[in-house]
Amino acid sequence: MDILVISDTHGRRHAIEQVFSQLNFRPSTVLFLGDGLRDLSVITGNDRYDGVSVFAVAGNCDGSIIFPSDEPEVRSVVFGTTRIVMMHGHTFDVKWGLGEAICYAAKQNADVLLYGHTHAPYEKTLPAGERLRDGTVLQKPLLVANPGSLGSPHYGQEPGFGVLTIRDGQLLFSHGTLNA
Repeated sequence: MDILVISDTHGRRHAIEQVFSQLNFRPSTVLFLGDGLRDLSVITGNDRYDGVSVFAVAGNCDGSIIFPSDEPEVRSVVFGTTRIVMMHGHTFDVKWGLGEAICYAAKQNADVLLYGHTHAPYEKTLPAGERLRDGTVLQKPLLVANPGSLGSPHYGQEPGFGVLTIRDGQLLFSHGTLNA
């Protein structure tokens, strides 16, 4: 199973369609990590993408006190035996470190933690047995990844996305960038 992971589109919905057009496969699932929920209408409101499931979380730019988002800030999804915790990350201060988000994911028995908000691609697998900052010891490996920003990348990065591949219990996260 190949899952498209995107985040931080910030109004650049055309970038979502561009990713779909450059992939050499059609993802059955899209995981959206916040800041651009309205941009998902290019998938959900388009017959070309029938059959594509979308799971999303709200970011700090998705909604307001007057018009709150209908999406949660944190969500768990399960594909087979793989549990994924997805979050934008602003409520876990991921711009200042991943410790709090990692501890949360470990307590949810996650195999994967996906986050956005920093606009910077990241990927690391923490091994089973690693002691976390709150004293929790990981009982199994935890893949931690950020696809980068599809709409507003920082630090000279290209607009980016991720692909999470789940096959036979194995996990692989790869980064991609939009073709010029």
